Amino acid sequence: MADRQGGTATWTARAHALATAPEARELYDAWAPTYDDDVTGPHGDDYPLPTTVAEVVARLGGPGTDVLDAACGTGLVGEALARLGFRSIDGLDLSPKMLARARTRGVYHDLGPADLSQRLPGAGDKFGVVTCVNAFEPGHLPRSALVEFARVVHRGGHLVLTVGAQRRAEIERYLEQLARRQIVRVAETFEALLHPSTGECHLVAVLEVAATTSPRGPRQ
Repeated sequence: MADRQGGTATWTARAHALATAPEARELYDAWAPTYDDDVTGPHGDDYPLPTTVAEVVARLGGPGTDVLDAACGTGLVGEALARLGFRSIDGLDLSPKMLARARTRGVYHDLGPADLSQRLPGAGDKFGVVTCVNAFEPGHLPRSALVEFARVVHRGGHLVLTVGAQRRAEIERYLEQLARRQIVRVAETFEALLHPSTGECHLVAVLEVAATTSPRGPRQ
């Protein structure tokens, strides 16, 4: 366990120091072959966050809900959703090699590469839920990505995201701004275990999309 945690900590430290999309693509392409083993542990049970998020999505809507798994990585969230009966799951990620691993799970309707700090491909108001797990971390997505996630969710749909301790205050303040701009409403927040072996927790935020595209204003 110590060796695994040491290796994971090294990858995580490098990920938190990322500054550009090409750097992120290169790092996650390199990490893809061992990512699942690194984060889930030797028994596959040390990363419950994807299951936690999937269970939240199941409370929000039935298995016919169209879900976008943003920053899907190797597909751990998609797999957790599929276990609960979801079949209409799309995934986006910056890393082609992470996407290749996700594709082998056979649970996604559509998978594609995307820089999630930019405008997302496709039309707005398409999805019932967007999930984003473990991507609002240092060196990762800008907070403005939340506005774009909201754009592709139909009114009354939801965003379900997780936030680590290092960016929690920043994201919580930004969610207050988005609520004042009537883009999202914070429906629920709670703490969830990231890794039981370390006791580390992430904030899980459930946001209801509260407006159409036009009044959302400039990205900040």
